[in-house]
Amino acid sequence: MKRISSWLALVGLFLVSKSSAVSLNDIQFWTGTGTNRAALVIEWSAPESTYGSTVPTPIADKSLVWGYRFNGTVSAEQMFIAVMAADPRLYSVVSIHPVYGLGLYGIGYHLGGGDGTGITDGTNINYFSKGLLTNATVDPDSAAPVNTNDLFWSGWYGPSWELWTEQGDAGGFLNCPVRGIGDFWIPDNANNPDSLGVHGQWEFNWGISSRQLTNGSWIGLTVAAGEFEYDTVSPYFVHKHAPALPDPSITALVKNLTGNLQSGRWQAQFLSCTNWLYALDRSSDLKHWTTVTNCIPGNNARLNLADPEPPAAQAFYRIRADQP
Repeated sequence: MKRISSWLALVGLFLVSKSSAVSLNDIQFWTGTGTNRAALVIEWSAPESTYGSTVPTPIADKSLVWGYRFNGTVSAEQMFIAVMAADPRLYSVVSIHPVYGLGLYGIGYHLGGGDGTGITDGTNINYFSKGLLTNATVDPDSAAPVNTNDLFWSGWYGPSWELWTEQGDAGGFLNCPVRGIGDFWIPDNANNPDSLGVHGQWEFNWGISSRQLTNGSWIGLTVAAGEFEYDTVSPYFVHKHAPALPDPSITALVKNLTGNLQSGRWQAQFLSCTNWLYALDRSSDLKHWTTVTNCIPGNNARLNLADPEPPAAQAFYRIRADQP
């Protein structure tokens, strides 16, 4: 039997904004099922101190958000993995420890269409399957996205990713927490490098795997200002910042995607958007992709893209959206 994988290509881009509050009702990219809702906010920004890291500075300071529905006992790690799997443009380098859980090295977002969800350190190249890479051979302090137009940051000894939760860490937030007028956080203990603290309605925290979600939880991830140091005047300690408020102008490029085999051809049907070009790509290994249709302009209506000669062996398909 032919194995088919349908990928839903959606854009969840948010420009950094100081506009009015963003609520759970404003989020258009959702995954999961259930009556409870939580959100993941990720901001890419340039660190102040790179501490020997050669990771390229993120191409822009941008904040993105995804929504997650659930019931029962669910961790922030489970939400993170589910979002990574649901959005084919989002990818992450992680380790999964049997005791300590998820270790986060790098996060990228594929702004353009086509290939490029991979990273390289100049010697090794790693690609991603369902958004996660758990056995990376690329050095996280030297990594760069294969597609140079991606949002990306990675670090371990150099600046890494920091975790934030909503004030009180108990959910109940319909609106995204705001970091207020201050540029940086306020630590609970200014003389303790392991201190927690606040930045407006965000709280600095540890442990994405042990963090339990409840209805109205918000999980934020930001790039650290610098390397970890036991020096309370270092940029890492002084200049922590929570995620910027996202702009609610998210656009879903592919809506209501369905796919099936008809008369020996694999077909994808979906609602398109104007000012974008759509094509159907095929792969046998999730690494190398071949475009099997012409680029079709979106028209705010339903499109049908079909592979005229699907292979006899297994195949994976995705919808690619590109700007003209």
